[in-house]
Amino acid sequence: MRDKKRSRAFWYSLVVIFVLALVPRVIYPVARFMEWYPRSVQFWEALAQGNLEDTYQRYHPGVTTMWIAGFGQRVYALARGWSTQELLDPPDGPLGPQSPPAQAAVATLSLVVSGCIVLTYILLRRLIGQRAAFAAGCLLALDPFFITHSKIIHLDALMSSFMLLSVLLLVSFLRDDKTIYLIASGVFAGLAFLTKSSSGFLAPFAALLVVLDSLLKERSARLSSWRGQVWRVIRSLIVWGLVATCVFFLVWPAMWVKPGEMLGRIAKSALKHAEEPHDRAAFFARRLIDDPGPLYYPAVLAWKTTLVTLPSVCAAIVSLAKHWREKSSRPLWYILIYALGFLLAMTLGAKKLARYMIPVLAALDVLAGWGLSRAADAAQRLKWPKKPIWMPPALIAVALVGQGVLVLRHHPYYGTHHNLLLGGSRVAQHVLHMGDQGEGLDLAAQFLNTYPSAERMEVGVQNMANLMFGSNFSGRTRPIDRPVDYRVFFINSVQREFLIGLWEDSWEECQRREPLWSASFDGVPYVWICPNYPYDPQAFDIEHRLGVQLGDHVELLGYESSSDQVTAGDTFTVTLFWQSDGRLVEDYHVFVHLLSMDGDMVAQQDSVPVSGARPTWSWRDAEVLRDEHTLVTDADLPPGTYTLSIGMYDYATSVRLPAVTPDGKHLPEDRVVLQEIRVISP
Repeated sequence: MRDKKRSRAFWYSLVVIFVLALVPRVIYPVARFMEWYPRSVQFWEALAQGNLEDTYQRYHPGVTTMWIAGFGQRVYALARGWSTQELLDPPDGPLGPQSPPAQAAVATLSLVVSGCIVLTYILLRRLIGQRAAFAAGCLLALDPFFITHSKIIHLDALMSSFMLLSVLLLVSFLRDDKTIYLIASGVFAGLAFLTKSSSGFLAPFAALLVVLDSLLKERSARLSSWRGQVWRVIRSLIVWGLVATCVFFLVWPAMWVKPGEMLGRIAKSALKHAEEPHDRAAFFARRLIDDPGPLYYPAVLAWKTTLVTLPSVCAAIVSLAKHWREKSSRPLWYILIYALGFLLAMTLGAKKLARYMIPVLAALDVLAGWGLSRAADAAQRLKWPKKPIWMPPALIAVALVGQGVLVLRHHPYYGTHHNLLLGGSRVAQHVLHMGDQGEGLDLAAQFLNTYPSAERMEVGVQNMANLMFGSNFSGRTRPIDRPVDYRVFFINSVQREFLIGLWEDSWEECQRREPLWSASFDGVPYVWICPNYPYDPQAFDIEHRLGVQLGDHVELLGYESSSDQVTAGDTFTVTLFWQSDGRLVEDYHVFVHLLSMDGDMVAQQDSVPVSGARPTWSWRDAEVLRDEHTLVTDADLPPGTYTLSIGMYDYATSVRLPAVTPDGKHLPEDRVVLQEIRVISP
């Protein structure tokens, strides 16, 4: 009965972890770039055509990403009857992170990453126990930075999953001395090597770990046969290396035809990244710098962990330090060494990006799960009146629910999470660059799409390559320094001063005036929409201010008149100042009437606003339009006092728009009386 309960609990735990891992990753991908989407399409096309050399697409080399993402693309294309070209240029809309074929690619990657998290949980059960393994699995599934990079067609999340599994399988081999674990570790190492070249760290780490474990075992067992130990080390590393090499060659068809050339390209590029910084300076501690130095990655880890994982990692390290002699803690030491070693390796490189720390964060999640379990056990050992046996599981459950609440509230923009223990995003914005994946730019596009004239709009953006805006916007996206209707600014480009010479002046102007719209996460603005047209009524010297509402979308701010006296036969002008909410779809015309005291019309002009140049359906949100009208009086117009009035009507139906004063009074005949005009004889 007890075994049946344990088996049931195991399967329930497995399902819970898989669902927690998959759901946030597969729903609504968020990505500013999609370089690996076309590469995956071309990879599979090369396979289909038998051009094995062309399965090399990039030096990373990204082979596993292209296999997995390309499979999702091909399934989608098969279901829709699409060709390869249609995958690259979808007939049903622009290609972007939320387009269906891209979502299919992300879904297959998310399935693989979620499966790796579940397999990690299974391995951890044997290494650190059921309770700690479940906590670690949930923390891995709900790691916000890990989720962020699992929702895009890229390399780091997949590589981190394979690396962690390779390490855990190697640790399992060292503990249980089962060759199957060693072989499996080599398999996942090979997959990691195929994903990204930085996973090459696994090779020296595996050698270090096997040698270190051998030394520890020889010391504890006081074995006299050092030769046997040396042979065991050599044999283990040979098996591990051979398996990884075989996987690397077998899974990548380009290696079947030109292995030397492919390896040379990878080695050359890896060396270049180690020696040369990123072409765009990093933002760190309020300044831009090519190489942010050794404190950069610790800062990334501090702010990308959570309110739950950071204290739990600290608890794990304290517990390891206290019980460092215990053999049971050895797997945790190995995981900690792996995390610190990879951190050091990345720190030595000149090119530094926050996403390079995902392998370290994944390892820290494992340590956090164990640390959380140890902390819960320690809490029960305190002097309580009663010590219920359910206290440790309850404390762990509360912590995991807290993790879920903290993280899932950021859906779908998990990259906007920053550790609340360190002040959250409000403090992090001064330390790290924000908005790695274009978070909120899609909301800006959706906001502009709500305007009836959105498809005719031209909007300037700082980075044309960022797909989160352009792929969601129904109008035209242009460089930010061009003549446009609106300019969209994004926090990442502002912090990193991307092409600042093109937008610095307009950005300063936007900050001086209130943006039309903005999106904030955790109290930090990420996106601003600023009109590139006059929209502040106070900036206009309007002689007579009115504030009369015409219909639901138009306001007559005021007017100016060339004179209140005119000679019969002469002309005079009246300038109207309009403002709307940009929601107009109708073609409204303006009428300007000069009426006698008896109500007879003696002069008029009906026209499209701004001399026909700005029909009302082209009016933009909050835009102030200066609309000049000229009236011609008859030469025989009798002298006297006349009334100047205006209004607006629907050209299709001739129905006037209701005219309402600021105090809510409905004006007769929906006519706005402006002033009296005195006509004198010639």
